[in-house]
Amino acid sequence: MRPDVVIIGVGNPYRRDDGVGSAVIHRLRAAGLPGATLAESDGEAGALILLWQRRRLAVLIDAITADPSHPGRIHRLVVPWLQTDHRTATSTHATDPGEAIALAAALGRLPERLVVYAVEAADTGFGTHLSPAVEAAAGLVAEQVTAEARAAVQASGTKDPERPPSGRGQLG
Repeated sequence: MRPDVVIIGVGNPYRRDDGVGSAVIHRLRAAGLPGATLAESDGEAGALILLWQRRRLAVLIDAITADPSHPGRIHRLVVPWLQTDHRTATSTHATDPGEAIALAAALGRLPERLVVYAVEAADTGFGTHLSPAVEAAAGLVAEQVTAEARAAVQASGTKDPERPPSGRGQLG
């Protein structure tokens, strides 16, 4: 049976802060999150749509660049109210999850609820370590996503005896 919740880390873990999605997924795997599918993706539209279609909740975690840049700032967006201004904030890789969302909406393949956590990147050069501000943001995003996923799992009737962590930090 396919879980109602999928959490997708988008990006490239070999491009420093672009790997924030993968870093959050690794944290969630280490902590354990029963009742949710955890996945990593390069953001290709078809793959994302296959991961989130027919789900109650899909959560995407991705790095963005913005002007002016505030490394580590977290943006939480909920579809259908997701209105990304591509002139001021863009994905850090060639494929844009915003395009996947638009395509899925046109095809009627969005999940019931889609939440995007976008973390402003400081450095997307070659390397495997996140910058300090993005590393801290990854921890906050993992906490927030855990709370959201557990609430969705409980609402769908799947038992998860652990309480969600208290939300610390501030989302911008």
